[in-house]
Amino acid sequence: MKRSLFLLALAAMFLGGCSSARFSISKEYNFSGIKRIAVTGFSSHLDYRNSGEAVADEFLTQLMGKGFKVIERNKINAILGEQQLASSGKLDPETIKRAGKLLGVDVILTGSVVKYVEDRKTLVYFTDKDGNTTSQSQLQQAEISISARLFDVESGEVVWSGSDRDSGFEIGDAIYSAVYSLVSSIKNDASKK
Repeated sequence: MKRSLFLLALAAMFLGGCSSARFSISKEYNFSGIKRIAVTGFSSHLDYRNSGEAVADEFLTQLMGKGFKVIERNKINAILGEQQLASSGKLDPETIKRAGKLLGVDVILTGSVVKYVEDRKTLVYFTDKDGNTTSQSQLQQAEISISARLFDVESGEVVWSGSDRDSGFEIGDAIYSAVYSLVSSIKNDASKK
């Protein structure tokens, strides 16, 4: 019983309070006007090529759940590629304006995966009062750090910027939690309509 309580406390210490969401929001921008969002590909962490795709997919799912209409990434890439807007890899204000008109969206969401640790395992040793190891247990933990920006397509300016770092027992849990806190910070009235 004592051991189970200790493991629960240790897991809570490992996972509790791991989120560190930070965001900035333009005070002048009318977020209630956002109806359609283009979620571009997120740049992946160097060691995990598909990490950006997994994060972008989670943003798409959660934004749709919040009432936004989200443009499919394949359509975005096709249009940007046709117009040679993605060739530089940078989203400057003029590119954002042109892409926004072509895609018929109000804002463009993009970002990067800064840290990505898949299911790291940690051994925990239990000792008796004399310091002798009596047993061991393995804890599993995954971690992610995401940075994201929301661009207004009329002005080409950043109207929202956020970052979060989170962890969970599995990478999917960490991604879900980090994206959830970021999406929750975007002001909108879409879900009320």
